[in-house]
Amino acid sequence: MSQSTLRQAAFVIFTAALAAGPMSTSETLAQALPPSGSGQSAAATTPAPQGPTLSLSMEDAVKMAVEANLGLAADRLGPEIQAQALAAAKAYYNPAFVSSASRFNSESAPTNFLDSNATSVTTKIDQFSTGIAQNMRWYGGSYQVTFGGSRTENSSIGNPFNPQLGSKLGVIFSQPLWRNFKTDSARTAVKTNTILQQITDVTLLENIARTARDARLQYLNLVGAIEGRKVAQQNLDLARESLRGDRARVNVGLMAPVDIVGSEASVALSEDALIAAEGQIERAMDQLRQFILDPSRPDFWTVRLTPTDTINAEPRQIDVEAAVKVALENRSDLVAARKNLEINRATIELAHNATMPSLDFRVNYQGTGTAGTQFKYDGVDFVNPVSQSTKGFSSAIGDAFGYVQPAWTYSLNFGYPIGRSDTKANYTRAQLQERQLETQLRESELGVAVQVRDAARQVDTSFKRVQTRRASLAAQLKRLEAEQKRFEVGTSDTFRLFQVQRDVAQARVDELQAMLSYSQALINFEAVQHIR
Repeated sequence: MSQSTLRQAAFVIFTAALAAGPMSTSETLAQALPPSGSGQSAAATTPAPQGPTLSLSMEDAVKMAVEANLGLAADRLGPEIQAQALAAAKAYYNPAFVSSASRFNSESAPTNFLDSNATSVTTKIDQFSTGIAQNMRWYGGSYQVTFGGSRTENSSIGNPFNPQLGSKLGVIFSQPLWRNFKTDSARTAVKTNTILQQITDVTLLENIARTARDARLQYLNLVGAIEGRKVAQQNLDLARESLRGDRARVNVGLMAPVDIVGSEASVALSEDALIAAEGQIERAMDQLRQFILDPSRPDFWTVRLTPTDTINAEPRQIDVEAAVKVALENRSDLVAARKNLEINRATIELAHNATMPSLDFRVNYQGTGTAGTQFKYDGVDFVNPVSQSTKGFSSAIGDAFGYVQPAWTYSLNFGYPIGRSDTKANYTRAQLQERQLETQLRESELGVAVQVRDAARQVDTSFKRVQTRRASLAAQLKRLEAEQKRFEVGTSDTFRLFQVQRDVAQARVDELQAMLSYSQALINFEAVQHIR
């Protein structure tokens, strides 16, 4: 083989390697690449589908990914779990039903001079009470309302009632006036768990947005692989056309048979690049398949995914300042950071509350009623009653609720810790943590602004590269047309023609790469405004 033929083959190998190179991923709608040529071969024929075809848009893929993603299925439980934690914290303020019942029996030595002849005094008391108690949501107060009854039998001589029926209405109200007035551990727990529930909601939305972004990238990867196959087919068509021309020249004696070896090698390597491109389609399809499809569906491995959207190559106006504003307000990590700052402020409030003196006001009201068998004595003989009467238990209840025998108790309880306690140290620590979180939040906001501006810059730069690559491809195609004409009239040689063909193949790859990069930049620009 001549030295010029070896050089030509080397350029062909380099061209085919470039045409089969890996492609980057990216996003959505727009402009399809030029249609592939009409030449076909056994290697270039698209494999027959092995199963049903599923046509889907990019948004269809996003919806399917959100529904099928197992990680999101687990993340959706987070808000429900936190809702139960919040319900548990709020349960502190639920009213509680309180009830008790008791029976008391005793025998004791007589202590009354009237019972001096008795060997012992027997007492039997049956009691019950029922009511409701509740901690109040406001200002840390609590109350308890109870009603109870009793029946007492006593063998002691001289009792005015025997048996004695009693009823009691009790109302207790307690209100902190200093410590625990504005906040306490229970109210802080409710506030904290409410904020944590909001954080879990934000986290779920963040994971959904991240899944949507990844689904778009996977979808774009499949679109890019399909477009890459078109490019490989175009390069194969060009190599075959050159081979047909060379064979025609050999037939008329204008070229030596040995000089078409390079063209034959170019066709073989272009076919190899087309096979590699088809393998890239299958690989991209499997990656998208496992991301958006339910693995339990029967045709999981056989269904063919057919994208209906193409690569976005249309210009888009970017408002950087508006995007930065949206990101600073809605970015999930910033929202979560602000929520954590709210939790820390609630902790500071609770820690400050713990440093205050305690001053609690308490009021206790009791209304009582007495009934049963009542004995009356003459004031001299306390053994033999002069008369007796019976009052029913309803009479005792009426007295208890009728304010007949009221009893009031008011009290103030005060307490103050002496010395620097652990509560003051905790309060100081919480204040320092707040300053730390505020500084970290400002740093994060600055970083987000930089990321959004950089993402916008990538969109602008990527589209400019699409324009330059398109112009480059158009120029290379004109150059190839001119070189082919020169070759046909004998003013050029095979080496120069191969070189121009290689440049055209590379220009096609470069244009596709630029379009993919632009679509990817659009996806990232939208995503960076909402997620990390």
